[in-house]
Amino acid sequence: MQDKKQRESMRVIPAGKKKCVWMEAGVVSYKLCDNNFDCSTCSYDHGMQDKVARHKAAAVMQPVPAEPEKFNETWVEKMLKLPANRRQCRYMITGEVGRKICPSAYECGTCSFDQMMQERLQAEILPVHARTQESGFELAEDFYYHEGHTWAKPEYGGRVRVGLDDFAQKLIGKLERIELPNIGQEVKQGEVGFQVRNNGETAKVLSPIDGIVSLVNYKLVDQPDLANESPYEKGWLFTIEPTRLRKNLKELYYGQEAHNFINEEREQLFAMAHEDFKVAADGGVSVEDISQELEGENWAKFIKAFLKT
Repeated sequence: MQDKKQRESMRVIPAGKKKCVWMEAGVVSYKLCDNNFDCSTCSYDHGMQDKVARHKAAAVMQPVPAEPEKFNETWVEKMLKLPANRRQCRYMITGEVGRKICPSAYECGTCSFDQMMQERLQAEILPVHARTQESGFELAEDFYYHEGHTWAKPEYGGRVRVGLDDFAQKLIGKLERIELPNIGQEVKQGEVGFQVRNNGETAKVLSPIDGIVSLVNYKLVDQPDLANESPYEKGWLFTIEPTRLRKNLKELYYGQEAHNFINEEREQLFAMAHEDFKVAADGGVSVEDISQELEGENWAKFIKAFLKT
């Protein structure tokens, strides 16, 4: 048993990953955060809170347990036992700030520093650390992709940033207008979340996740073509406070699945173009060549096929 605990304690934290707060507090030996430190929507946190509560209730019934009980404190209770100068703020744990000590007993909802950080981080354009090409289309790694060609990027604090993927912006063409949802508006995965216009035609676009819109990119009002020029960074559309994040993410494409999806979409696109416009699907024609041929009923046909509206 001791050897097992030692092996777990020596496990390496992969690059780009962070310890779960339950691991940071020393309640569990190894657990990485997979919910962007949004404990309020984290099933692991909920499960651990329930486990601690059950063990505390059992301890009342049996004051002297047969074995020392491990899960008799929550991560907050553990952290609050540390000296005040060692109680790391969650933004220090996540690496968003170099040093910050928690001033409010980990009650983030009432913390003015947390509110300030949320506002700053929501408006901040986060850089894409890795990009790849798949069948002539750019993909941003660590993004989740919806079948309607929108993307979702979970960020620290539980919010999710949303945008159009490279396939969509190339298919639609140069955007003339983007009609974004209002702050506070509810959007649902697989249902229309916003609209875009090109050549006087309107296309409805599906939301990749469920939630409440918390911020919109107002720069797109005057510069809608930012979504063409920088679909994964400056051209982001809005951020969402998700309501079913873990469930929604399971319905999206990620990693190699996203590459496979884009490749299949490219094949279908050129098959349709070959049928409608006699364009050879031999790799010598770009999607821009096809999109320039699209207008009126043809444009609507392709948009409906690939944006799933």
